[in-house]
Amino acid sequence: MSGRTPSGRLIADEYFIEAYAGHVPDRAHPDVSPIYADLSGLPPVRLVVGAEDVLLGDNRAMAARLAAAGVDVDLRVYPAAPHGFTAHPTPMADAARADVRQWLAGHLGA
Repeated sequence: MSGRTPSGRLIADEYFIEAYAGHVPDRAHPDVSPIYADLSGLPPVRLVVGAEDVLLGDNRAMAARLAAAGVDVDLRVYPAAPHGFTAHPTPMADAARADVRQWLAGHLGA
């Protein structure tokens, strides 16, 4: 939301940044842009993103920051998938959701 990250620079003029964070004086605050947070001590993290998602660059940057903080991070990039693809009734979304369920079961001991 800061407009300073790789993806953020691509969408800095987009309406939704203003809609979500227009009222915030510091868009680089970790509560608004978690990429600027202290990430140490977090539990394992699974990032799911489509290869065609405008936020792919930020997901990659966040995965790198998490790894540098010593967090067990698993970034999954799904081919030819746009932003929000997991919310749609497609085979790719079904596969991604199944992958997440399997990952959660493995980490929660279910």
